[in-house]
Amino acid sequence: MNTPEPPFRTTPSEPDVEPRLLRAFLAVAREGHFGHAASSIGVAQPALSRQVQQLERLLGVVLFDRKPRGAELTPGGRVIVPYAERALAHNHRLVRAARSVATGREGSVVLTVSAPLPGPPGGLLAETLRSFRTAHPHVQVSVTGLDDHDETAALVGGRVDAVLTWDEYPADGCASEALIEEHTSALLGREHPKARAPEVTVSELADEPLLFPLRERGHCWAQLQAAAQAARVGLNVIPTAPSAVTDLVAAGLGVSAVPASFRFAAHPDVAFVPIPGLYNRMSVMWRGDDDSEAVADFVSACRATARSLAAAHPDVWRPAHRDPAP
Repeated sequence: MNTPEPPFRTTPSEPDVEPRLLRAFLAVAREGHFGHAASSIGVAQPALSRQVQQLERLLGVVLFDRKPRGAELTPGGRVIVPYAERALAHNHRLVRAARSVATGREGSVVLTVSAPLPGPPGGLLAETLRSFRTAHPHVQVSVTGLDDHDETAALVGGRVDAVLTWDEYPADGCASEALIEEHTSALLGREHPKARAPEVTVSELADEPLLFPLRERGHCWAQLQAAAQAARVGLNVIPTAPSAVTDLVAAGLGVSAVPASFRFAAHPDVAFVPIPGLYNRMSVMWRGDDDSEAVADFVSACRATARSLAAAHPDVWRPAHRDPAP
């Protein structure tokens, strides 16, 4: 009796490629620099360089042009990027499926969502999850917070299934839908001279220490900086972790600019004062080839929640403005 051949075989011309090599390659492709890429994935630079070289030998193609100040993808490297991203995404799905079996939850669904954290009670994330979990009790939802510049890599790499983001421009292979626009408020200490004002302009914030999460909220910072440039003022920004902003403002160490929904957290020692005309757009992003019912239903829940919030709190949210087609 002949033993059936396994469904997948490798040959010398079709070698196995380890996921760690693909992660190293994508990190350099994303950062454009071996040292920065090594820091972003937590490995030593010499080890990362060896992994990329090993991948180049396996594939028989040079992936990067090494330059004194960085690394640029070669034409061959650019071709490989989407395949590497899809391979890692499928690898993550395999691991999740295996863990579900190992923990006795076979058949259950796990949905991993990234969103800006902390998120206030009554905000888009909290209300979407409340609605989604009520309608889908069998789905386990895991929420993680990522810096703006890490969201796309996590999505295309399969580490998350959907992203709530201030970035409205999806990467290749991803889909995006604008959900809602949220008014921005100045965050001031209760004793600040402007704490009871009807509004605060960007110009009035220019002379104050501005506590802002530059790295984590790059898209919101770009919007605020554009408003400052339009007003012809400079901002005295102090990079601050998102979780620390409110407490430091309450202590009188500076001011900030935050989504207006943060007022729902009811912190007793700060005031939220509208900044006229300043809005940020929140979108939901997912992989274009993801046919998961859970992801589709999560996107639908985001859409319905956004409509509900804009109707209930027009001073905080408004429907996402859609630019006219060119």
